[in-house]
Amino acid sequence: SLTNLIDTVIVQRLLQSTGLTQTTATAVYGNYTFLAVPMFNLPPVLIYPISYSIVPLLSAAKRQGDTLRCKIVMESSMRVAMLIGIPCGLGLAVLSEPILSLLYVESSAKLAAPLLTLLGPSTAFICILSVTNAILQANGFERKPLISMLTGAAVKVVTNFFLIQIIGMKGTPISTFLCYLTVTAMNLYFVYKHVGVMPKLSGLFGKPLLASSLCAAAAYFTYAGISSVIASRLVLFVAIFVAVCVYLVAIFLVRGISAEDVKLLPKGDKIFRILNKLKLVKE
Repeated sequence: SLTNLIDTVIVQRLLQSTGLTQTTATAVYGNYTFLAVPMFNLPPVLIYPISYSIVPLLSAAKRQGDTLRCKIVMESSMRVAMLIGIPCGLGLAVLSEPILSLLYVESSAKLAAPLLTLLGPSTAFICILSVTNAILQANGFERKPLISMLTGAAVKVVTNFFLIQIIGMKGTPISTFLCYLTVTAMNLYFVYKHVGVMPKLSGLFGKPLLASSLCAAAAYFTYAGISSVIASRLVLFVAIFVAVCVYLVAIFLVRGISAEDVKLLPKGDKIFRILNKLKLVKE
């Protein structure tokens, strides 16, 4: 909300200072805020229920003095955020135009697609921010995210001024990426310093990024290959289905998901029993 407010206040003025007319600046900014930003905000909705649920889970474990359970829940919740956020972000980036064209007028979708491509990777940061905010709150450090957010807002303002002057509207999603990168890094530092928890970086970022890169490549090449032969909007759903299958296979092959990660998901116990029978996840 804060980044959107910053963009609302200064982006159109900065665009006009680069030589765009008020009408053109408004149109360009409108495509960004009404097409790209809503799609960008969709994947984190999958993480919010996990963020809401871990606060009472951690509070209960702390009351019982179960420090091991606290650590497991916190590490798993951060991994799940990345397991969902990274593939969603890269998927939005590589399929930005077909996704927007499915929902909006094609001419507007084409203008907004490059912006969504740049904005998509920031989705992963929003996902883990939601979780780390909840972790800090549950451990009595609710003021730390405020410090992170204010610092990120400062980065957003400064980078907006520089980047929009140089590369125009594309500077806005890049400044958003730098803003969320800053806030995420600070939140992870606060969790490590004050709570004493930090999952292995290979499990938190490395394995999901590897599997997600394969997923994104599968989505891109499937869509590009089929759409060159068949002109149908159904091609997008085929590409997404192939990407999901590739991602699931890849994430299990690299052992990027644990039993605790699965159990944090909605219907997690049921999913775990199925995966355990298939010997894909062990207790």
